[in-house]
Amino acid sequence: MADFSPHSPIIQRALQGIPTTLGLHEKLAGQHLLLTGGTGFVGQWLLALLYQLNLQGVGVKVTVLSRNPASFLNVQPSYRDCSWLHWLSGDVRDVLAPPGRPVSLIVHAATDTSAAAHGRQFDLFDTIVVGARRVLDLAAKDDSRVLLIGSGAQYGVLPGASERNTGVVEAFAGACISNSASSAYGEGKRAQETLAAIYAQHYGLHIVMTRCFAFAGPGLPLGAHFAIGNFVRDALCADEIVLHSDGRSVRSYLHGADLAGWLLALLVKGESGMAYNVGSDDAISMAELARRVKERLSPCKPLRILGRSDDSGRSFYVPDISRAKNMGLGVWTELDQSIDSMAAWARLMGYGD
Repeated sequence: MADFSPHSPIIQRALQGIPTTLGLHEKLAGQHLLLTGGTGFVGQWLLALLYQLNLQGVGVKVTVLSRNPASFLNVQPSYRDCSWLHWLSGDVRDVLAPPGRPVSLIVHAATDTSAAAHGRQFDLFDTIVVGARRVLDLAAKDDSRVLLIGSGAQYGVLPGASERNTGVVEAFAGACISNSASSAYGEGKRAQETLAAIYAQHYGLHIVMTRCFAFAGPGLPLGAHFAIGNFVRDALCADEIVLHSDGRSVRSYLHGADLAGWLLALLVKGESGMAYNVGSDDAISMAELARRVKERLSPCKPLRILGRSDDSGRSFYVPDISRAKNMGLGVWTELDQSIDSMAAWARLMGYGD
């Protein structure tokens, strides 16, 4: 786990792009927020934003559920002495009992999205579904407002990939292939939403659902299954930038700082029972993305496109974000800025030396 300090100028500059008009200061003031999954990419950006908000006097108390808080704090010591931050050690599938006063807000983001986790399908599905039950049980007890982190994978295979295609809307009727073990993640996230609807009906809970797409920015792993991270790594460290597929797949990327702003805004202002796509609607092919990274970071390095068939099942993965835009949310950080910030952060971590 690389250092992701909230004091880093790279992180602070990115967070400055979040509009103050979202009303986070007023809505979060004096609240007690539980964050599950607080040590991954999503969680670290949320913590950095909450750190900044508390420096500005918001006074939101935060409890983070983590399997190994000590390991995280060894790498991120800036969070050790925060009086507003408390840690709860455990698994999200266990009964949740945060200490102190009742939890008023919950962001449930605890799901391992690594390639290794997708290979453990029993454990992955169980973590999503049972974890959601535990979070919703706590919400019912404390009458908490809940934001569930879902995924664009819930839509299954999206149609087409051309300039004529627009992003998928939340009402799209497509879904995962339910009789395929490879759908464990997407189907688990769909089941999570059904559970939310049941709990909302029975307990009157205020639950907002998100369907998250692809992201970029500091903190994204540079040697995993994230294409943009691998391109940045190659541009800084390798002799060439390698694209294994034919490059025709289409994605879009929202910066981690924008993501954090969106999630907190949706938590405090989103419509109960509503699902919101979370991501950028600025589509780009993988080939063009690789070229963009090359041009910005290492214009003299060759780009090699291997042309292997892409069996991921998602050749087009771009959301329609009209519903989020109607709430005042937007893509505040351009893709070029995301690439540059990833490279700057990576260099601080020793890449490219």
